[in-house]
Amino acid sequence: MSILNRENDGLHPILLTLARIVVRDKAISRDDLINVCVPHSGIDKESGKETDNDKRKDLASRARATLLRWVALGLFAEDRDQVRLDIELTRGESVDAFTERLPAICRGLALRLEYGMPLWPANGSISEEEVGRTADLCRGLAWCLTQDIYALPSTHGEIESLITTQVQTGRFIFLNDTRWAGFRSWARFLGFATGDDSSFFFDPTVAVRSELKEVIRKGETVPAAEFVSRLAVRLPVLDSGVYRLEVEQVLRPESWTAPATGHLSTALSFALRRLQKQGMIGLVTLADAGSRLTLVGQGGRTWESFTHISLLRDAS
Repeated sequence: MSILNRENDGLHPILLTLARIVVRDKAISRDDLINVCVPHSGIDKESGKETDNDKRKDLASRARATLLRWVALGLFAEDRDQVRLDIELTRGESVDAFTERLPAICRGLALRLEYGMPLWPANGSISEEEVGRTADLCRGLAWCLTQDIYALPSTHGEIESLITTQVQTGRFIFLNDTRWAGFRSWARFLGFATGDDSSFFFDPTVAVRSELKEVIRKGETVPAAEFVSRLAVRLPVLDSGVYRLEVEQVLRPESWTAPATGHLSTALSFALRRLQKQGMIGLVTLADAGSRLTLVGQGGRTWESFTHISLLRDAS
């Protein structure tokens, strides 16, 4: 199973369309949902021509696959051929407001341990069989975010070469280049990356900001290590998270260097630095505190050390 195979498991724009229709109609039959999502006739946005039948069949197939995948992940539920949302809406929530919230909802579902584990088949095969439903996404995020985000290559060939150098025999990160293309699209949608194909950059700021309200209260000041631990529960692909630790265990120490003790990854450092500059969080150093953490920038340059983190204003 997978969510990164774009041919068989859909694309996030299709998911957005499906979700908006279901939220609007409250309950809709599967066939009606697919027909609304992929009309029998229409104008192709790229060519300006009427959508041909073969293309519609392909889109309908992807829409059905996307629906099936996100029913399995708990976003939708089917009862007597009626598709409904399987999560609670906030009171009076509009379709547009729900759409803004959807990436965070999908991120929470996709990163659940019951869906992500195991990351690899127990028999050591190079296959997506017998792994978690979202294992491909969780592996990819954990590996990319443990790298130096400033030096990480952008093409699948370069990525695969780096993975081959770092990852132990019998383990893998991406099954093929198709998964890499799908991964980049989902990483952006879920708040772990920014930019288009020519400026793609792993930046988890959006994901971290979205989870702040779950790990720290406004006006609260918590020890830095505790904050990172709390965040890792919500985002287990980041420093000290379950997926992150699983991936780090299969990296060859001669090819991958872990951050020094008390130093954060460049990815998490970048996110915290951005949130600090946005006035969202404060990085505090208390004289009588014990351990401290250090932000790391490009080229391994250290930015600043701190012992506590405070939430200065509500995340939005």
